[in-house]
Amino acid sequence: QLLGQTFTLADFNQKAAPMWEFTTGGESVDNWTRLVTVLERPDARTREELDRLAQGIMDTYKSRNGKVLMAKTMPDPKGVPYNYIIVAFDEPAKKRYELNFVKVALGAKSAYVVVYGARVTDAKDYTAKSKAFLSERSGEIGMALAAAPAPDTAKLPRR
Repeated sequence: QLLGQTFTLADFNQKAAPMWEFTTGGESVDNWTRLVTVLERPDARTREELDRLAQGIMDTYKSRNGKVLMAKTMPDPKGVPYNYIIVAFDEPAKKRYELNFVKVALGAKSAYVVVYGARVTDAKDYTAKSKAFLSERSGEIGMALAAAPAPDTAKLPRR
């Protein structure tokens, strides 16, 4: 559950690090409108390693033509710092923006990454619709990610 929506596991892979992708309403990882991605990062266990991980994630987004709209360290409700990134991918051929809201945080044993992805589409003016989505929903999404507990990846399925 996130933002009043139920997400179900749609995919798992373990290329570089374990990654689970969750979709809503029977959507797939190939054709989603909302997507939650959870990554387990046992290679980061300290604040310094967490910051390097967040920088690496930002660099990867930028190398794929993502526009970083915000990147900052924020406290969760308990005051524990985490890195928060918002990235936009302009997809004009599909008349949409893909917006990624990213939380990079330390869990009990290692770092984790949670990405809430939203695709905003409009055949007439997807840019205006995306800006409105950011204005209306980014605060709510950010607060939901801040309050979300560290995922217990040991309980997530592995195929």
